[in-house]
Amino acid sequence: MEILLWIVIAALFILSIAGIFLPVIPDTILLWGGFLLYHFFIADPGAGLPASFWWRMAVLSVLLYGADLLTNMYFVKKYGGSKASSWAAALGILLGVILFPPFGMLIMPFVLVVLVEMLIQKQPFERAVKAGVGSLIGFLGSVVVKVVLQVVMIIWFFVAL
Repeated sequence: MEILLWIVIAALFILSIAGIFLPVIPDTILLWGGFLLYHFFIADPGAGLPASFWWRMAVLSVLLYGADLLTNMYFVKKYGGSKASSWAAALGILLGVILFPPFGMLIMPFVLVVLVEMLIQKQPFERAVKAGVGSLIGFLGSVVVKVVLQVVMIIWFFVAL
């Protein structure tokens, strides 16, 4: 039975990495599922993962959730977008996940940033597209950050055993 549980834990970890690229898969929740499965069903009673592990995973989980929004907002601003465009990029990520998975996370922030820059900020098309490109770079940057964070969390899990 323990072997089957380890297979499920490994599958949860693999699916969590896939969730970075397929936003319909709840990546962080799957990681936690693996941690909890080990802690409650494999570890000896009273000898599971230490409290320090759980606190660190909580902090890294918050960073995972914030990675998409913060990196997108940062790069939109860096590429000349307004504060309104930064918020449009964040809204675009959320709407993209809901309305057009899995590619909505790329398309919606770009479209919303370009529209906000052109219609509200009265920027020329070229400058609006440049800010939109910032949203694409932000998304790609967040993918890198999330992969690194998840790999760190998985390695930390195995070190903490």
